[in-house]
Amino acid sequence: MSASQWVILAIICGTVEIFTVGFWFLWLSLSALLVALGVSLGWMSTIESQLLVFAFLTLIFIIFTRPLVLKLIHTNDTVSNVNALIGQHGVVTNQISPLQYGQIKLNGEIWTAAAAQEIETGARVKVIAIDGVKLVVESAQSEV
Repeated sequence: MSASQWVILAIICGTVEIFTVGFWFLWLSLSALLVALGVSLGWMSTIESQLLVFAFLTLIFIIFTRPLVLKLIHTNDTVSNVNALIGQHGVVTNQISPLQYGQIKLNGEIWTAAAAQEIETGARVKVIAIDGVKLVVESAQSEV
């Protein structure tokens, strides 16, 4: 492949990275640019050597630099599924015992709940974990 073909491949990978932002295609793009540089300097004349260097550089970039970049890039991800319930408070609608599930009302919805201690109907609880489709709660009376 010629240096210009490697540059085109780098541009394509860079464009895909812009739309996916997963930091996978970025390393492919950088590797393609480095191979294009090597081809233009005459260091790699065969397609086998070009592909070998491309694969090696991509692997090195992904293994050693991707984790560092992901740590440096802080995203403001909002928890949007059931894990968003952890830390929220609800009210017990059906008594909860250590060996028997009860129910709580949380955000206008009724959830099955479990607790390590007995919690009476009407008590305020805090969600501390999710166990399948059940909420694990603890008494929130002391947090008032």
